[in-house]
Amino acid sequence: MQRIASTAFIATCAAVVRLAAAGAACAIVLLGVTAEPALAQGPPTAEEYAQHAGGAQIIPGGKYRLDGQAAVCGHRPVVLDPKLDDYGAAYPGFLIMNPRLLAKVSTPVKMWIFAHECGHQYRGPDEETADCFAVQRGRRYGWLDEKGVEEICTFISPARGSSMHLSGSYRCEAMRTCFRETGVR
Repeated sequence: MQRIASTAFIATCAAVVRLAAAGAACAIVLLGVTAEPALAQGPPTAEEYAQHAGGAQIIPGGKYRLDGQAAVCGHRPVVLDPKLDDYGAAYPGFLIMNPRLLAKVSTPVKMWIFAHECGHQYRGPDEETADCFAVQRGRRYGWLDEKGVEEICTFISPARGSSMHLSGSYRCEAMRTCFRETGVR
């Protein structure tokens, strides 16, 4: 039986976890309500995450909308978690979005954040690859143009680099290049 500890730890793992291997590593260190260690059975399901996050809502795959636009990542559900410490995150099999933070950004930025997290589902843990996936998807699906890329760059450029992400200005330049590419990465 897998046990999951605090909402804060889940949110932290959600912000960091991008693949099943990393999810399994988080599951190994999770502690239950008691002091018993968690069994390493992989990352939580959307239902387990929502239950332990408290106040989170699950939107079935294909039903999520951002500012009236469909935001779809295959058949994966979206967990709306207003306590998540970031705009979005992903576990294998589902995405997590923070509606409280998303309310503060423009539609192209919201859609890019969603598509970035979806990119992790399809392309793996690399952040630059997820960024490219997101802008190319936006171009193909018609919700992103060059003006929208600049909105994303304005949003991301101030970000400092970390162990997970390159600096925002570097990511912005890479996304501009990727957006202009005709092939799909």
